[in-house]
Amino acid sequence: MVRRTFGWAFATCLLLPLASVAATRGVVGLSLPSKVLERKGTVVATMRFQHAHTGKGSVHVRWTDSLNRVVQEYDSPIELTDEEEFTFPVDMTRAVAMENTLEAHFTMDEKTAKGTERLDETGRVDFTAKPLFQGWRDYVIIMYQSYPAPIHEKLERLGINGGQWVGRNQTTIPQNLLKNNIRWYSEQIATDFYAEYHRFRTDRSVDWSFQQAKDLYFADPTSKEALKRHPSLSDPVWLAKITDRLRATVKLNQPYRPFFYSLADETGIAELGAQWDFDFSDQSLEAMRIWLHERYGTLAALNAAWGSSFKDWNLVTPQTTNEAMKRTDENWTSWADFKEWMDIAYANAIKAGVDAVHEVDPEAYAGVVGAQKPGWGGYDYSRLTQVATVMEPYDIGGSVKLAHSLNPSIPLLSTTFASDDAERQRIWHELFQGNRGLILWDEDQRYIRPDGSKGEGGARAEGYYNELRDGLAALIIASKGDDDGIAVHFSQPSLRTQWMLERRPDGDAWMKRDASYERSHNDFLRLRESWGHAIEDQGLQYRFISYAQVEKGGLLHGGIKALILPNSSSLSAAEVSEIRNFIWRGGTVIADGLPGTYDEHSRRLAASPLADLFVAGNREITHTLKYGAGQAITVGFSVTPYLQNRLRSNEQPTARRIAEILHKAGVTPTIAVTDANRQPAVGVNVRTFENGGVTLLTLLSNPQLSVDELGAVNSRSNERFSKPQQLVVHLPSPMYVWDVRAKKDLGRVTSLPVTMAAYDPTVLAISNTPQPEMKSVMPDHVKAGDRLTLSITSLNTPSAKQIYHVDVIDPSGQRNVQYSTNVFGEHGAAAYTWPLAKNDAAGAWTFRVQEMLTGVVQTHTVQLQSGE
Repeated sequence: MVRRTFGWAFATCLLLPLASVAATRGVVGLSLPSKVLERKGTVVATMRFQHAHTGKGSVHVRWTDSLNRVVQEYDSPIELTDEEEFTFPVDMTRAVAMENTLEAHFTMDEKTAKGTERLDETGRVDFTAKPLFQGWRDYVIIMYQSYPAPIHEKLERLGINGGQWVGRNQTTIPQNLLKNNIRWYSEQIATDFYAEYHRFRTDRSVDWSFQQAKDLYFADPTSKEALKRHPSLSDPVWLAKITDRLRATVKLNQPYRPFFYSLADETGIAELGAQWDFDFSDQSLEAMRIWLHERYGTLAALNAAWGSSFKDWNLVTPQTTNEAMKRTDENWTSWADFKEWMDIAYANAIKAGVDAVHEVDPEAYAGVVGAQKPGWGGYDYSRLTQVATVMEPYDIGGSVKLAHSLNPSIPLLSTTFASDDAERQRIWHELFQGNRGLILWDEDQRYIRPDGSKGEGGARAEGYYNELRDGLAALIIASKGDDDGIAVHFSQPSLRTQWMLERRPDGDAWMKRDASYERSHNDFLRLRESWGHAIEDQGLQYRFISYAQVEKGGLLHGGIKALILPNSSSLSAAEVSEIRNFIWRGGTVIADGLPGTYDEHSRRLAASPLADLFVAGNREITHTLKYGAGQAITVGFSVTPYLQNRLRSNEQPTARRIAEILHKAGVTPTIAVTDANRQPAVGVNVRTFENGGVTLLTLLSNPQLSVDELGAVNSRSNERFSKPQQLVVHLPSPMYVWDVRAKKDLGRVTSLPVTMAAYDPTVLAISNTPQPEMKSVMPDHVKAGDRLTLSITSLNTPSAKQIYHVDVIDPSGQRNVQYSTNVFGEHGAAAYTWPLAKNDAAGAWTFRVQEMLTGVVQTHTVQLQSGE
């Protein structure tokens, strides 16, 4: 038998794997090479019969999708000679929706020994067209709650383009989302492992397991049973169970390319970011002893460091927090090593989950949502940002900026629980900090009501949600965020030491506290936040640098001019060496006290190895000491109260002193933004993003996000930062400026007055050269079912990457959500092709092409002729 292939040029249909086959008497089936096909190239569809046939006939091919589009429909002649099958090519690039159906209706008059016999056979195959992998280059807005398909269709018009599906459901996929061609993220796949001590249950509180552990401890404080995590993060049985589950989840969801896989929500070693002495289980201690052996080499070395006398590695057991608190020598090495090990165990467990996802889908993003503030619970961001490939952190203690600083490539998202003005400001703020998406919590259906009408939340959010998704956020993501050469030290060892120093006077009272107490009573966190706001109130930007990065020589890379050590009490010998080298080579290090009084294991040193450069105990005079080509500065004032002082307009004494110190370090903004009196504009977050020869300047109000935790009720208001501000932008030379959001050319200027809104940003594009004219080309007519291509050029553009937004309006005047898109260009050239459907409405279609930097719009009218 000869296999016959019909290579019709117009038979460019997208086909996916065989999911169901409907056949009449003579058809075995219509099939495709795989159950899941990428939207690339051409595949072969096969129509197979029960018996060989000879004769001339025809096939009617009809391809439809979940959006009720007729992707293709055509008739073609067929001639068979004693053949049991025929094939035809399918062009995968025509797919628009994920869910598709292909039907082939074959008819032929066949001559047989009994005469002419009419064959009338139909084959059908349902298939999934896998969305293209394009990295995470655009902003996504995801609805957490699951609603009927008609509600999701209306949510799309608000700019909400994603959904959520519980990943532990390993048998079904969300049909309500597929109906509207909406992708999702897979949620809470392994909450029972990663978040056992804070997870939803129908019959008990979310913290039930944590309260059980506390009750068990107080019933018998001499037992370590309450200090054993169930399940242990180091338990190989549980790790195998969870990784198997993750692999199964990914296999089910992979055809639809979810935005990402969430291992769990609001994870932690104990409950969220609470401090607790997990994990003394056998599995944890066994793994920890192996790690300790690698670190110390010999038992004698460990005993010398811990001040212990273990005779056998199998007996090595760290001190509990309460035992460490009773030490009089301030050698908390045993306890600190244990806490470090738990950070490692948590990061290793996250890595195991991410690796399991990548075994099935190497391109997938995987991580955690509801990530907690830097600190306890496993939240050493220097470790987590190296193992997770996506995160959704709550912005507490600068966690968003911290995560982005330590790994700029990791996509970050945020969750919103409100829709008021302050929340709008926060969403803009986190976009400029590195966020690439938003998850909406909407249990009250405030966006679209059950009757399908627009709710209050939807009315508030529609404008800026669509603005974010219609190219502006993509432009920010495509550009590289800059800082002014200031690095703030992030030290997990110092966090441990400072916690011990602060909590030790209270004894075991810490055991009765929860994660919220650790957040609100946290001077170490407040100090880091105060430094951040103090820098930003000078019109400057900073980055975080971790203890691990410092050890590896990170201070000498990336143009760092000044390093701030916010109560960095615990430094390793490698950090001390790199800090000294940085100063010697011309850097400035600023400390608010004597750093390095403890080593990285929380062991008190006889003297700080930096005592010759910094001074201790003087809170009146700022001390500067030259060292090589650089300088070491010990500030003579407390920075911690700055957060609260700026709310009450009492920040200036501290602000002036910080300005003097940063000026000494040679830190000045390339583009200065001041108030009308040419003074730093307090409460304005000034950020710059580089895109080739174009600088994006963003100006946004800068309130305190956790204002409810600062002082008395009558002193903790963001009212000062909830008003428009009159600002002046000072450029280093005459430059061309465009208002990106207002779509306005502001000319060639050296200074520019700006009115910054209370809750919305000003976004300016600045360049030494004018932006060239955009040229976009489209045909003026096309036939339904054909391809329509848009070509864009911006020759000699100073920008490296270009973003164009295209709004597509159908003949009835409605915006076509599926066809409207962002187009990404490089080096001044871009193109986009729409595979039009056969049943797209005939008439005049409007294509509005906007260049995002300048706001220039070009409009094309395309006459769509019927595809009949």
